[in-house]
Amino acid sequence: MSFNVLQEKILDMDESIRAYCLEFINKAFSEEKTEKAIADFIKSKLEEKDEGKWNVIIGKNFGSHVVHRSRRYGYFQVGEVNILIWQSGSPSV
Repeated sequence: MSFNVLQEKILDMDESIRAYCLEFINKAFSEEKTEKAIADFIKSKLEEKDEGKWNVIIGKNFGSHVVHRSRRYGYFQVGEVNILIWQSGSPSV
C-alpha cells in the first residue's frame, strides 16, 4: 500500500503506547498491501507489546462509537486512510 504522511487526529493514549502505534502503523503500511493485512499487523503487534486485546479499524469512510480503556484510544490518518485503534475491557490477570 502506498505510504503518505501519518497524522495523529485524536489521542487518549499513554506515550509508550502512542510510540508503539506510530512504529507499527509505519511498518504495516510499508510491508502490507491490503487494509485487512495492515489492521491484522497492527493488532498483533500491539497485543505482543501490551497486555489485553486490541481492536483496529482501517478504511476511508466509517462511523464508530466505541468504549475504550482509559489512555488506550487513538485515531490516525495516513493519506485518505483512517485508522482507529482502541483497547476495551480490563487486561487479563
